[in-house]
Amino acid sequence: MDETEIARVGRLIKRIQRAADTLRHFPSRIRVLAHNDSDGLASGAIITKALTREGKEFQLSFHKQLTKAVLHDLTTEPNRLFLFLDFGSGMITTIQETLLARDRVPSAVGIIADHHLPQGDVYSENLIHLSPHDFDITENISGAGMTYLLARAMNPENRELAELAIIGAIGDSQMGSVGPDWTLFGLNKEILKDAVSTGKIRQDKGLRLWGRYTRPLHRALQYSVDPYIPEVSGNEDHAIAFLQEIGIDHRKPGGFRCLADLSEDEQRTLADAIIKERVTKNIDHPDHIFGDVYDLVERDEYRDANEFTTLLNACGKLGNPGLGIALCLGDPTAPPLMKKVLASYRKEIGEGIRCFYANQETLLLERDKGLYVHARDLIGEHIISNVISTVHKAGVLPEKPVFALVHAADGAIKVSARASEALVAQGLNLGKILAAAAAKAGGEGGGHRGAAGALIPIANEHMLINSIEEILMSLGGSPKPVPEPIAATPDTYDRRKQDRGEGSTPREESRPRQKVERKGLVRYFGAEDV
Repeated sequence: MDETEIARVGRLIKRIQRAADTLRHFPSRIRVLAHNDSDGLASGAIITKALTREGKEFQLSFHKQLTKAVLHDLTTEPNRLFLFLDFGSGMITTIQETLLARDRVPSAVGIIADHHLPQGDVYSENLIHLSPHDFDITENISGAGMTYLLARAMNPENRELAELAIIGAIGDSQMGSVGPDWTLFGLNKEILKDAVSTGKIRQDKGLRLWGRYTRPLHRALQYSVDPYIPEVSGNEDHAIAFLQEIGIDHRKPGGFRCLADLSEDEQRTLADAIIKERVTKNIDHPDHIFGDVYDLVERDEYRDANEFTTLLNACGKLGNPGLGIALCLGDPTAPPLMKKVLASYRKEIGEGIRCFYANQETLLLERDKGLYVHARDLIGEHIISNVISTVHKAGVLPEKPVFALVHAADGAIKVSARASEALVAQGLNLGKILAAAAAKAGGEGGGHRGAAGALIPIANEHMLINSIEEILMSLGGSPKPVPEPIAATPDTYDRRKQDRGEGSTPREESRPRQKVERKGLVRYFGAEDV
């Protein structure tokens, strides 16, 4: 960080200290609300440990989204201090108008520890908004990272919780490409120093394959979408043959070898072979297969941080956040329960992916600037973000931002949007786009540059899509109105594929990449092994 950035961080830390002092000196129960994804659960675990250490009474709940209805329900509670973790920045105005209204008796105090793009201005002296955006800090940090800084300001002993902040950052997809490496950077990198110095995390370099300690090596290759391995990803037989060709045995006495079982020489051999396959098939950046590996040193099971974040997501999305908190805090009864939870989670995602591909021609509408997946009630609202992220990473869709729409509770539409790093690098900001479009459609939205979400009334679906297209087309051109009914015919979709030049070689025609990845993704999320 340069001197200007350091000064900005210093001002943020000063505000964080004010919030920490407020929490430590507050005399009655503290009401805590957190997001129900891996970043939110990690945030909840951090604050649970920190408040318990201070002997504070508190109530913690998790929510898929902070809505006006949730905030209205809070006004019926007797609590006077509300702490929002990993959400809240998009509801600044509503929080002040409801919980912190001047005429409310008794008066209340609000603290938001969030990293999403803020919407609205802070005008109440009773609201402490902890956000890097307020100080023009461009360095990456997660909701768990903001919560960790708050906890550390409360008590230096909370440095031991830096491990959970890193887990939250990884779960929020905040690892990024720095040349050929995949790593944490910005404020996350500073927090990582605490996690390493306290002995909670060991940092190393390795292949970016999920399941370092738990997944059979050939299946780790088979299910690898990012990085994509030509002729291997999506095909178990080809993955086994690939290992045999380079002289690596995928078996060991009593079972299969995992990536962590390989010697350094074997890992180098595997890496060289993967790069060679990617070069042969003209994959962009063929050597971008490496990244930081974070071992959770004091944990006996699920030691890989990437795997750990998946477990937290499973707990949150399947309605069992308490189990995720127990896992974070080292409860020995939690790990044995995780295999079943993870299997259920992956099964649901697998069914969602299978549904997408089986109905792709009718669900997917390609507009001038965006792709719209009208999943309606075919895919669950609690897993749509996972499904669309997985399909998006598979590289089988055109290079456009993707917006998935599903039916949610109370007559609403939930929107989950994703965009590639390339589009984000060109200046695309999905968080701002969905915030503006959702507001026009009578809803609420926000998020990050490359990933965002929204909730709107079901009757305003067309209005939302037209608004998104207007924003995306704002640099020139006029968007076309959404046709009714929204649908893409099989013939139309076939023409799109021809226009993109898919299936251009005999080998690809006999074994298309899209079909291979599709099969592999569905099998991965339907598999029983953990």
